[in-house]
Amino acid sequence: MDVFFVYLLIVSATPLFLWDQRKNLALLHIPFILLLWVYFGMYATMDLNMAMHVFGGSLFIINLVFAHVAAYLIYAKPIIKRKTDSKSNLDLIK
Repeated sequence: MDVFFVYLLIVSATPLFLWDQRKNLALLHIPFILLLWVYFGMYATMDLNMAMHVFGGSLFIINLVFAHVAAYLIYAKPIIKRKTDSKSNLDLIK
């Protein structure tokens, strides 16, 4: 559970990184973060049934996929675009 708490702290900062370039994605991500915090609070204070554990695991996987898509959009996509643009500019020069 310690690792999950650290993950919650990191994922809670994700909208801050997205805000400058992708405000819609940041706003879309906030409800999922809130649900993860609610799940964490319920996990820490109650005895959860199997359905709630599946719900929490599903939220975790959704956030994990979202984080990877966001990282691609913020970091990898601009780099790939610059490389393809520079290659097309080199083709025009030849």
